[in-house]
Amino acid sequence: MNSTRATLAIARRHMSAAWIISIATRVSFGVVYAFIVTPATNPWVFYILAILYAAFAGAELRVRDLMYFAAPLYGRQLARAHALTALLGALAPPAAFFAVQTLRGLPWSWLAMLATGAACAVAALVGLSVSLRRPPAEGYGTVAATSYLAIALAAGATVVALFSLGVPIYGWLAVALLLGFLALRAFGETLARYDPVD
Repeated sequence: MNSTRATLAIARRHMSAAWIISIATRVSFGVVYAFIVTPATNPWVFYILAILYAAFAGAELRVRDLMYFAAPLYGRQLARAHALTALLGALAPPAAFFAVQTLRGLPWSWLAMLATGAACAVAALVGLSVSLRRPPAEGYGTVAATSYLAIALAAGATVVALFSLGVPIYGWLAVALLLGFLALRAFGETLARYDPVD
């Protein structure tokens, strides 16, 4: 099996009924908030909630499944597959939000849409590292899991803050791409040497 097929196969395995319900919940959140927040109000509540949903989209993945580690897969293949499903979950709320806002004729700029999507993507990719540091019995109660969750939120908020402060697109987009790349690379390297039995 080649790398792309392996990645897509793992991603499809994640897309269970529970994952679909999770996506539906995120879409519902985006739709509901589209009727509460407008360009004239302070959108930071929406930004923070969207980033929080994104961070949990990465953290909730079940990467400890022994099947993955028994198969002839590489860390980067697992990382890409987990990232793909995490990004879909992370981008569902802002996509639904801005789709409804556009249908309502509210004047959001495409830059605001892009910045929100970039912030959510970064939060989800950093959040992937939470999933390896939260034993099922302890949930998010471990220091490592909580710390990575806080880093994911901070990374996403940084992108939105740079956008809100008027930093040009090449500035905050470069920060988002760099943070996302580093997070995915670190996650892949951790997976490559991860022992699920420990």
